[in-house]
Order: sequence, then C-alpha cells, then structure tokens
Amino acid sequence: MPGIRIKPWNRVDNPVFSLSTTADGRGNLNICSYVTSISMKPKRFIVGVYKGTRTLANLEANPVGLLNYLAQDQADLVKLLGKKSGHVVDKIARLVDQVEHAGDGLYRLKGVLAVLRLRFMERMDCGDHWAWLAHLESYENLREAPGLTLEELRRKKLILA
Repeated sequence: MPGIRIKPWNRVDNPVFSLSTTADGRGNLNICSYVTSISMKPKRFIVGVYKGTRTLANLEANPVGLLNYLAQDQADLVKLLGKKSGHVVDKIARLVDQVEHAGDGLYRLKGVLAVLRLRFMERMDCGDHWAWLAHLESYENLREAPGLTLEELRRKKLILA
C-alpha cells in the first residue's frame, strides 16, 4: 500500500529482551529484539547478536546467557542497554540497584516478566548480526504485566524503525 511507510519487517511487533552475558569476571546486559523460538522439543531459540559488541565477545568466551523478558514499564532501560556500548560503559555498575546476581556471573534485571537461561550452541553469520542457536536450560516466570515490544519503543520514540 502506498500510504504505509514502515518497512514490512518492522511491522511485526516483537517482544524486547535483555541478554545477560559474562566473561573474564565482567557481566554485561544488552537489548535483544531479534529473538524467536525455533523448536518445541528440545526448546531452542534463535538469538540475534550484533557484531562488535561486548555481548558477542562474552558469548564467544562463555556461551551461556540469561534472557530477561522486559516489561513495558522498563522501556527506559533501552537508553543504557541498547544505546551504550558494554565495551565503554559498565552497565552492571550503572544498574546496581536494578540488577541481582543470578549465578554463574549472570545478572537478572529486577522487575522483568520472565528469565530464560540459555546455552548458546552454534552461530550463523547474518550480516551485521550473528544468529545464535540457543538451548533452553531453564526458565522462570516472575510477574504478570504487559511485555515491552518494538511498537511501544516506537511510540515512546526510543527507536525509529
């Protein structure tokens, strides 16, 4: 349709996650919106990780992560977790009272809807991202609330797409 300006792949209203990773004693959190369930048994996901990031370096050294499913009331976290580099900013230190240690050097964001512990297995080069195949090791539902989505980030003008 001529009146629709948004690109077709940006019309899908994906959930927004934060991936917690760690290596060499240094934890990091980022924003992940390229996450999809790919298998029921065993439960597996494809997680897109931007190249050149601290998250990627951590996964290459230690292929485990904690996927935090963000709530709508956590949209402001995108300013730090998605727009600042973990190579430059210690995000865990900045969020000191908003995170809790979840074991294995990983951090859970307080107030998230759910957490999924993943073991990253294989990856495929997809341009500016690596698509990682990740096996679900465990999960925990934490609270009921509206989930954060790309549409909510657009509405709040935190992303342009």
